[in-house]
Amino acid sequence: MFSTRCVSGAILFLLPLLSQAQTVSVTDTLPAAIKEEMRSGMKTLSERVVKVSDISVMATPTGETDFVKFVQTLPGVAGGSDGSSSFYVRGGNMGGNVQTLDGVPIYGTSHLIGLTSVYPAEMMSSAEFQTGGFTSEEGNIGSSHLKLRSKDGSFNAFSAKADISNFLLGGSVSAPLIKERLSLNASLRISPAAYEYKAISGLMDPEVVAIQDAKAAIYDAYAKLKYRIDARKSLAFTVFHSMDNYSFGMGDGSTDSMSWNNFLAIFRYDSPWRKRGTSAITASFNHYGNSQGMIKQLGSTSNDLLIRSLLNEGTMHWMVSTSSGNNLHFQYGVKARLARFNPGTASILESTGVFPSKSSPLKDHITNNLTGTAHGQLEWGALDRSLLRLAGRMNWNSTGGIAPEVSALVRLRLFRFLGVEVTGDYLSQFYHTLEGIPLGWSLDMIVPPSSRLMPEKTEQAYAGLYFLAGKHRLSAGAYYKEMDNLVYFSDASRLFTSSIAGWEDNIEVGSGTSKGVETMYEKTGDVVSWRIAYTWSNTDRLFPNLNDGLAFPAKYDRTHVLNASASGKVLNKDKMALSITSAFTYQTGHMETVSAGSWFDDNFITGPIKHDFYTSLNNYRMPPYIRLDVGAMLEFTGGNHPQTLNLGIYNLLNRHNPFSLSYDTETGTWKQLSLLPIMPSLRYSISF
Repeated sequence: MFSTRCVSGAILFLLPLLSQAQTVSVTDTLPAAIKEEMRSGMKTLSERVVKVSDISVMATPTGETDFVKFVQTLPGVAGGSDGSSSFYVRGGNMGGNVQTLDGVPIYGTSHLIGLTSVYPAEMMSSAEFQTGGFTSEEGNIGSSHLKLRSKDGSFNAFSAKADISNFLLGGSVSAPLIKERLSLNASLRISPAAYEYKAISGLMDPEVVAIQDAKAAIYDAYAKLKYRIDARKSLAFTVFHSMDNYSFGMGDGSTDSMSWNNFLAIFRYDSPWRKRGTSAITASFNHYGNSQGMIKQLGSTSNDLLIRSLLNEGTMHWMVSTSSGNNLHFQYGVKARLARFNPGTASILESTGVFPSKSSPLKDHITNNLTGTAHGQLEWGALDRSLLRLAGRMNWNSTGGIAPEVSALVRLRLFRFLGVEVTGDYLSQFYHTLEGIPLGWSLDMIVPPSSRLMPEKTEQAYAGLYFLAGKHRLSAGAYYKEMDNLVYFSDASRLFTSSIAGWEDNIEVGSGTSKGVETMYEKTGDVVSWRIAYTWSNTDRLFPNLNDGLAFPAKYDRTHVLNASASGKVLNKDKMALSITSAFTYQTGHMETVSAGSWFDDNFITGPIKHDFYTSLNNYRMPPYIRLDVGAMLEFTGGNHPQTLNLGIYNLLNRHNPFSLSYDTETGTWKQLSLLPIMPSLRYSISF
């Protein structure tokens, strides 16, 4: 199939580079606002602030510092495919995980076929990951919210940083354009992967090189201008753009291509609101596009097929945050969002050497969808002790009509060492993600709600205890979740073929449930820290027209997920410091659909025809996923130019973890496909 071909081609394109050296370089930063600084002390299962220092020495496939890879190690989170950016939270679909930059969604979140994310550490001040008890300002969520906040540039001093690895070359700058008034923070990363592949393949026997004429354009660029009008008023303008564009031939005269890109423009005005509050007005434009193409040579005929999907959003948001006394906080606002969807647009061009070219016009699927939201929130208590939060959103959607949402969080410190936390959510999501091949890259289609594909609904509840003893913290709790109006793309193998023009015919609508237990133990220290997170869960799906109307396990229903990590500072001198880290993960294998046997149908013309027999959907559990990573970070802090050298080994055990199953018709057996072997990483950075 075309989609399988693209997966294989893209993986083969990167594999010669994966065993080369990469790295990780980081600068820890402060939260962007006082409220976020207070929240940075929270380490519960429903809400967690992620700092760059938390992930500074994590070993990743590319060596890049990656917020998403850290999120994949938290309780309640099941990983997707090996090394990818995909993850599944409390039984939800991958498309239910919303990632935002300053409140604006980023839909294409991956670089390098999902091996790393598009977020450079230099553009982030902090990140907060929520799985329940959501705050009021951001809706349109089904499972989780990763809130990324951009970093302001310096208003009084110039600084810059450069880093190099075999996967990404990057640089950043922070500078006052007008001292104490106007600042700039900017970063740029580009990938030399295509040039490296050509150099490496040039040293190999041409007969064994799988990909011919490989090309790639991979980069991300970020810039933020902030102007201080006075001590309490400011204007900020942020732009972010990322691109992944690949093309390659497989040696049979055809060429495959795929690409995805993001462009965000955000304008924000902050000002005081009465005596004890602040007001923020945000206007944003968000573009996301992906495409996949193929030029297939069939004799003297060349078939040029292009499939593309586009999503453009414009948003206006006004929000007020204010306080009454020291322990009572309010938040309220209104938001309008206009989204223009155009998923699965197809174009076919046929040409021969004798007849004129023929072209089929693009078949558009343009749909405009408007959502208006009024939201409000009340918080009472101290964030580091007891806290009550009640958040609500009243939505009007041009397709789904009136859709109220409610989230609640109660955290009570019963004793000095013991507390309890309870959350509940009733959520709506006004778009659907058709997951083709769940690698976590951006090839999935985002489609609007309709009279048949109504907005997704989620109801969930969580209750747990947390124990405190000095630098030790233990959390344990359980959740239950029900999901409705879920979509299932019943023929994902044809997601990017000419049949895409009729993608609506391949969608089933159903429901799902998930329940689980989440635990996490942490010890933090100046020298040694460690964390152990374990999740037990059970997740199913029910679609009336599939599996004889019976429930079946979700594809990424991983019963047991265990993540353990430890880090320590083994050397800490005036001008040099050395830290080491290790991380281990064990996950129950994901589900696949395999045949239980076969039967033959007699045909007097062609003879017996073999048919496979399937007992149910997702009827086979793959072997467990096991991985051990190690890393080290050497910091040189003396002199005018601090330097950092990061070393890592991803998949130290060189375990062939399962990616998928394929059926060999010649031998009549199923074969397991694995992706990522042991991979060392190296990255060097220098600051100016």
